[in-house]
Amino acid sequence: MRLHRSATSSTAPGLTGTISLWYLVAAFMAGLALLHLIAPSEARAQTAADSMAVLHWTAPGDDGTVGRATSYALRYRNSAITGTDTLGWWNLATLATGLPVPGVSGSTDSVRVRGLTPLTTYYFVVRTADEVPNWSGFSNVAVVTTSGDATPPAAIADLSVTSATGNSLALRWTAPGDDNNTGTATSYDIRYSTSAITASNWASATTVTAEPTPLVAGTVQTYTLTGLQPSQTYYVAMRASDERNNVSSLSNVVNGSTLDTVPPAPVRDLSYGDLSSWTTEQIALADFDGTTNRDAR
Repeated sequence: MRLHRSATSSTAPGLTGTISLWYLVAAFMAGLALLHLIAPSEARAQTAADSMAVLHWTAPGDDGTVGRATSYALRYRNSAITGTDTLGWWNLATLATGLPVPGVSGSTDSVRVRGLTPLTTYYFVVRTADEVPNWSGFSNVAVVTTSGDATPPAAIADLSVTSATGNSLALRWTAPGDDNNTGTATSYDIRYSTSAITASNWASATTVTAEPTPLVAGTVQTYTLTGLQPSQTYYVAMRASDERNNVSSLSNVVNGSTLDTVPPAPVRDLSYGDLSSWTTEQIALADFDGTTNRDAR
């Protein structure tokens, strides 16, 4: 206490400012350390895709239903207990963490189990121990089916080719959503081929790179497919995915042709010739007046 009073009431020049600055730095560093410890769990708790199950039960006692027990063990699996082999199931089950200290006999205890797979059925069993520890028998089985996102983006239905060059095709479509036509999808997969694309041959079509990031559902988006060959017909289709890797059905399949930008080869064997040696057919096919050119000779 004397040190604290000296530090805050000292009149030595510069001493109060120096010590105050030291306290500020120490407080700042302590705050950073605290944020480092709590930030991961806060971020995880706020992740929408983090499926979980909340379990409740009535606390037993230390001795039967009298007193207060010491600890719990909760385990779970996504497969049910076979027959009466609860011990075999228990030994293979996942041990849950973050369990509460048992309350007094008759009170309600609960736990939130995180990190489960969405849309999956889990089976939970809990046991209780006293200070020895003497372990209770197995509880009843609690069956929980997790929620989650199983709805893919809607299939894109208005993909179109809007223009072409000798080596590119410009595409346009309306963005679907995260869930059907609601929200915002996560990514696009655009592919092309020189033959018609179907769901069965989708995997063999050529993938593109640098697709645009999906925008909110209903927004018109574009992409230019480059690196193509001139005077060639290409078929194009696409899919959209959400953050849970739910993939849409195949879009409508469009086709477009790149422009013919290859001119005829130049003539390399032009020569002078006497028309008297030409056949009637050659003269008829010639693109000049033979009489005039004969006179010109």
